[in-house]
Amino acid sequence: MKTELGITGMTCASCVAHVAGALKGVDGVDDAAVNLVTERATVSHAAPVSTAALVDAVARAGYEAHPPADENADERRRAGELKRKGALLAAAIALSVPTVVLSMFVPEFPEKPWVLFALTLPVWSVVGWEFHRGAIASLRSGSATMDTLVSLGSTAAFFLSCYELLVGLPTYFETASAIVTLVFAGKYLEASARVRSNAALRALLDLRPALAVRKRSDGPVETVSAENVRVDDSLLVAPGERIPVDGVVLSGASAIDRSMLTGESVPVEVEAGAQLSAGTINRDGAIEMRATAVGEGTELARIVEIVRRAQGSTPPVQRLADRIAAVFVPVILGIALLTLAGWLVTHHAWGDAVIAAVAVLVVACPCALGLATPTAVIAGVGAGARRGILFKNADALERAARVDTVVFDKTGTLTQGVAHVIAIHAADSDERELLRTAAALESRSSHPLASAIARYAQERGIEAPAAADLVATRGSGISGTVGRERALAGNAAFMRDNSVVIDGVTEPAATRVYVARNGVLSGWLDIADPLRADAGAMIVRLRKSHVATMLVSGDATEPTRVIAEQSGIERWYAQTSPEGKSTIIEGLRAGGQCVAFVGDGINDAPALATADVGFAMGGGTAVALETADATILSNDPAALPDALDVARATMRTISQNLFWAFAYNVLLVPLAAFGIVSPMFAAAAMGLSSLFVVGNSLRLARH
Repeated sequence: MKTELGITGMTCASCVAHVAGALKGVDGVDDAAVNLVTERATVSHAAPVSTAALVDAVARAGYEAHPPADENADERRRAGELKRKGALLAAAIALSVPTVVLSMFVPEFPEKPWVLFALTLPVWSVVGWEFHRGAIASLRSGSATMDTLVSLGSTAAFFLSCYELLVGLPTYFETASAIVTLVFAGKYLEASARVRSNAALRALLDLRPALAVRKRSDGPVETVSAENVRVDDSLLVAPGERIPVDGVVLSGASAIDRSMLTGESVPVEVEAGAQLSAGTINRDGAIEMRATAVGEGTELARIVEIVRRAQGSTPPVQRLADRIAAVFVPVILGIALLTLAGWLVTHHAWGDAVIAAVAVLVVACPCALGLATPTAVIAGVGAGARRGILFKNADALERAARVDTVVFDKTGTLTQGVAHVIAIHAADSDERELLRTAAALESRSSHPLASAIARYAQERGIEAPAAADLVATRGSGISGTVGRERALAGNAAFMRDNSVVIDGVTEPAATRVYVARNGVLSGWLDIADPLRADAGAMIVRLRKSHVATMLVSGDATEPTRVIAEQSGIERWYAQTSPEGKSTIIEGLRAGGQCVAFVGDGINDAPALATADVGFAMGGGTAVALETADATILSNDPAALPDALDVARATMRTISQNLFWAFAYNVLLVPLAAFGIVSPMFAAAAMGLSSLFVVGNSLRLARH
């Protein structure tokens, strides 16, 4: 069971660690993942846990928790918060710039210290309250965060300056003012970048049309809110409009642009009976549709939920950062105290000692550490979604980055998933008579091979007669009476079981359906599922990325061999059961390979679950989609190299972010402690480190 909460008041990696620790401390909670960027927490628990208990735990930690609002409400809240912070930042700059100029470039005059005090007081007290409030809340819960460091540093500089003012010594008001303003500027720019990092999710939300044209049962039409559409309502969609809900075409024909959901640029032709998805665009003709799913039940709503959950999840690589963040601020406080003591015991002035300690506090704010992973995950998941690839969580994204072997199912994955008759051979009569008999037997079957035969007969203008006494043998064939003759259609084993001689017939390179009349072989039809047009190019791309490929199919040997050769896959296995597919993948993993499996059917579910990363084709069964770690919405395996590229780029970005976040502190904290870095420079550097991390993550949006 999972419970989601919105969290407010977090500012850094330490905040994330404290909130996660508070939630994990609630009885019954197994785990808690907290995301700084999305400001959400996902709590995992086996037994029911009350939301009130979780909210109370977060409150005791010094933060606020609430049931998550919908995405639009979150966007409005973030926009309002950004506007408020912009106003505060403008005021802070208007006051702090004169403070710095007056302090550093204007000659002394009697009222100068008091003017500096007057300019600094509102910056420290009003704008600085953004940090003081968080520091007080952390103090109450017995913890420390970034707010603690900034508040303590600016307050120390401010009150030291007040003391110096009263005793007639030089003041440091410009330091207190600059710390608050520069750090707050960094937080504002960081918040602005966070809003941009959610662009992919907002783009999906924007696909939801606000209005729909409903056709009433008595004839007239009316324009209603899409939220008021109900299942089985009849809707009219004009050319150029978005499909308001999921449904099925009742009348009309058109081309539907599904690119915003699947990444597939070619419009799909639809007519009566075709399925429609909310958010897609009706390009050509007017259509009437019947609503089959509305609201949260639509495909678009499910995709939005998957993207949101994935962006809010935490990959295993983040655990190291979380463990460090839990002790980071207390360690920095200790270093600041040692800095203060070191300067004093070496006979430096109180003012110089305090300023050095303040520089340590400010330069070490762990903002970049807290943003390193979530910003990259959000950008990476969004980049995948724009290409029609849905990662279910950040864990799957991390594992996909390590994939070195891809195992493909054949039917519906490398192949088109639709069987076609590719050859026909008549042994004792003409082809039309052979096809007529086969179509008569297969016309009432829903088996893919039967559908291929019936469709082929229809394309050739052959009308199948009615067959009687039909008896189907599962997985083998079908028998019945056509006219006055006893007819059979099935595989070689079915023929032999019915005493039909097929000796001397060469082994097919496709699936073969034999046809017999009155115990004598009449001929056969070869049926194949053609290779997808770009499957070969996709295999080449994987090979260039040093990813090994393998084909594992439940089909016969020859059809499997042909598809493997056509696609360029050297290792292949035919006639493999679902359990056998899992066994092969387990063997690869035991040999140290990181394996991805790509499939689409119910029989692929065990292999999808066994692989390090399971990719389900978007047109596959619900079981496959549920079991997989990622979904290729375009139903085209050519998107797989893109998925692996996005995963690798995301993990590379996370590694870069974490490295620079750690390196920044390793380099600048000692420099601050020895007085080489001033508090003002420290504040600017801290803000720039956060912006670097966010900016580096946003580069994924162009991937």
